[in-house]
Amino acid sequence: MAVTSGLSVSPDVPEAGTALASSRSAWSLSWPMVLGLFLFIGLFNGSGMPLLSDPDTHWHIAVGNWMMAHGAAPTVDPFSFTFLGQPWIAKEWLSQLLMASAFKLGGWGGVTALAAGALGVSFALMMRLVLRDIKPVPAALFTIAAIVMTAPHFVARPHVLAFPFMLIWVAGLVRAVEERRAPEPLLLLAMLLWANLHGGFTLGLLLAGAFALEAVIGARDAVERKTLLAGWAKFGAGALLVSCITPYGPEPILVTLRIFGIGDTLATISEWRSPDFQKQPLQELILLIALYAALSRGLKLPLLRLLIVLGLLHLYLRYARNAELLAMLAPLAIAPLLARQWPSLRPNASDGKGSSLAAQAAALTQPAGTAAIAVSVVCCTLFAAFVVRHAAIAPPPQTMPSVAMAFAKQAGLTGRVLNHYNFGGYLIHAGVPTFIDGRGELYGGDFIKRYSEMVSLRSNDPLDEVLDRYRIEWTLLPPDQPANKLLARLPGWRQAYADEAAVIFVRSR
Repeated sequence: MAVTSGLSVSPDVPEAGTALASSRSAWSLSWPMVLGLFLFIGLFNGSGMPLLSDPDTHWHIAVGNWMMAHGAAPTVDPFSFTFLGQPWIAKEWLSQLLMASAFKLGGWGGVTALAAGALGVSFALMMRLVLRDIKPVPAALFTIAAIVMTAPHFVARPHVLAFPFMLIWVAGLVRAVEERRAPEPLLLLAMLLWANLHGGFTLGLLLAGAFALEAVIGARDAVERKTLLAGWAKFGAGALLVSCITPYGPEPILVTLRIFGIGDTLATISEWRSPDFQKQPLQELILLIALYAALSRGLKLPLLRLLIVLGLLHLYLRYARNAELLAMLAPLAIAPLLARQWPSLRPNASDGKGSSLAAQAAALTQPAGTAAIAVSVVCCTLFAAFVVRHAAIAPPPQTMPSVAMAFAKQAGLTGRVLNHYNFGGYLIHAGVPTFIDGRGELYGGDFIKRYSEMVSLRSNDPLDEVLDRYRIEWTLLPPDQPANKLLARLPGWRQAYADEAAVIFVRSR
């Protein structure tokens, strides 16, 4: 049996919390702020890992550099030789500009600091939003579980810069449903930024429709239903309009559809595969614990809210990269329902009063003081500047074969290169036209599939014919790539360089 929508907490709780917060010192700390600081410091380390472990970071920075150099957003591919001049847009242009600016200011350390800061803010914000409905311990458990679930996707890419606006958007939708009203117009600003930072904003539009449907169905009478329908319809139209305020208009929405149109070929890209619980056992453990808690405690959700949570679960089980959607958004959707179904989980108006250790710990659930926030920002900035100056932060050789590229330049290797998928971003950043890179929406499923089969020697199209067809002059592939074994036997090809990260074959003159 499902529960109905309604106010998640009694009206006196927020007022009491506000009064307590206003009486706190400007130097007061808070649990969300402490969590954000620890996460920032832990991720912004001297190695740059794991944030710099993704090959796509390189080409995102290169796109930002291109836009700054040309004063415009690209509309055709300027980076590959296989699809040069074909229609392509930088749908995440704002994130790419931010990443390129961070790289100009602090090199790879600047990019790491930007991503670490975004993640620290995101999970601090998530904990703050969940604390509006439930007590500190369950709120902390939700947040820690979200960090563990999302950790494999902690990389310096546009999605982490969009996390705060994704959270604000979904929390605003949930709050509107719970308070039986249309969302605040100011919430559209979050959609505007999200739409220009990352392509995941299309999910935000779908969620707005789902929550609107829940709000209308859950109305108490015909008059309220009519009012809610009108309010949500206006907000939905505004959200769709705002999401089109990009350098490309509505085109980013269509690009998202094209990405999913790649089909089964997505499985050749690791982040687009289903989650592998043998490699990520903690993710499976968290799902099992959540399932046990829901079943053993008799959790009841309204039908539409249940379908939303199941939809987020489906996206994660279909594509591992969607772990953050389930881990970060599902708690926002169910927290007010938990507080309503189990009132003991609600924050108490008396929390934080008194001088006991427990009371002091409870007081940290309130927002941090302005002075404490300012000092934290200054300290993080100084820490980042110190690390950038003294630590040699750089991506790993698996995504940045810099030694092999130094040899290629010294040897005067020119012409077209058959590169590995993971080296494409680095080559773009280095100014070398690519055979393939991480822009799947540009290359399409057929090309990616043919490439994957070719370098693994599973293709009906012989490798030597492909090399001739595309006039390839040299190759840059990892040592374990099967294509290297064939290249070593092909007439007219010779191995010119090899190290633990890359092998170079060149066409004999």
